[in-house]
Amino acid sequence: MGESPTRRADAAAAAWWPWLLALAGFAFDVAAFWPGQMSFDSAYAWWQARGGQTADVVPPALVQVWRLCEAIRSGPGLVFALHLVLFWSGLALFVRALRLRAAVALPVFLLVAFAPVPWLLRSHVWTDVGLFSALLLASGVLACVHAGASRRWLVGALPPLFYAAALRHNALPAVLPLAFWLAWLAQRGSPSASRANVAAIAAGLLAAMLATNHGLSRTVERHVPMWPSLAQFDLVAVSIAADRLLLPDFLHEPGLEVGELAATFRHWSNTPMFFGLRHGLREPFSIVPGSDEARTLRRAWMDAILGHPGAWLAHRWQLTRALFGTHAPDWPRELVYVDDEVPYRDNPPVARNTSVLHATLMRAAAALVATPLLAAWPYAVLALVACALAWRRRFETRGAVALVLLASAALFAAPLPLLAPAAELRYLGWPCVAALLAFVCVLAGPRTSAR
Repeated sequence: MGESPTRRADAAAAAWWPWLLALAGFAFDVAAFWPGQMSFDSAYAWWQARGGQTADVVPPALVQVWRLCEAIRSGPGLVFALHLVLFWSGLALFVRALRLRAAVALPVFLLVAFAPVPWLLRSHVWTDVGLFSALLLASGVLACVHAGASRRWLVGALPPLFYAAALRHNALPAVLPLAFWLAWLAQRGSPSASRANVAAIAAGLLAAMLATNHGLSRTVERHVPMWPSLAQFDLVAVSIAADRLLLPDFLHEPGLEVGELAATFRHWSNTPMFFGLRHGLREPFSIVPGSDEARTLRRAWMDAILGHPGAWLAHRWQLTRALFGTHAPDWPRELVYVDDEVPYRDNPPVARNTSVLHATLMRAAAALVATPLLAAWPYAVLALVACALAWRRRFETRGAVALVLLASAALFAAPLPLLAPAAELRYLGWPCVAALLAFVCVLAGPRTSAR
């Protein structure tokens, strides 16, 4: 016997309903935040895309994409719209993979898209937003294949995966589980399937991503190592704890004392220590890779960590608490969001969104900025709950998909306590989104076998 008309209608609604919700969400974001909010980092990337000297402080992938958009329409708007398309398309595909009824799809959309962290971060033209949006699209495609869609769909996961891998210097750990997921799906059901073949396919994908990133880096005019900034941040923190200046002489003006540093230093960011000093600090990105200065700084950094491990760990722990915890009311709101179109050099002025909707949402953001609703730790708790549920259901599609997402989030977040230069919430955008997706997946995902 064939399917009943009611079941066919339900199946048709399940297919188009997520796309209708995604279109509505895209329209909401455009109305609320167009042309996208720009911090200094965004403005600097735009300046490079417009022809300024390129430096790999900004991932060159964003600059190249922005140049393509700039040829069509100048400004941040098209990059902002591109990231929105990636996000909403990925969410629609993910909900489609879960095979949810319309009545269930709506609260899932609202939970994932309008939880405070992804909702507020999505308003910005940031690489972090591009990263979690691209990973969401790739995850949506892979979840559809996992749930039974044709393996030909796997091709659709490649562009967002490559884009995500190129958008952040630390993106590859987040991409790694998705690459293995794609490789496993490509081999699933094949007579030649084996762990070795899966590993070979995943390794080939990662090698291709590394080669792509290397090729993009060759387009940059000035290569800037990131580690000197981190080294300087740690050295100042340890100097204050040890009450002895451990910075190399070339990183500060003569006469600088520890007490002067302590008055301006904050564990939640490496920026405040540059302001308010009588004897200034040198900007670390001017250090030439491979130079005597670079070698001296590296030795001083390692010596400080090995000589004062407790002070270094205490500093990194305070940064970690700031990164994952609730932000204090007196901290700059820019650690959470930027309601601005920051100018930079000769960039044309960008008109800010002055709609009533935008003003209302920004008042809400200001009211929430020092509450747990705009902190990462509730999402970490949610991830732990989802992990426990997913492990019990690991032989079902919903459990397996959730575990892959949580592995991606964990690998991305794990190095941040040691490597983050500031407690900016945007660094944890993908772990927050992945936690929401995994939680939804284990509660509402299909119960088919994952094998």
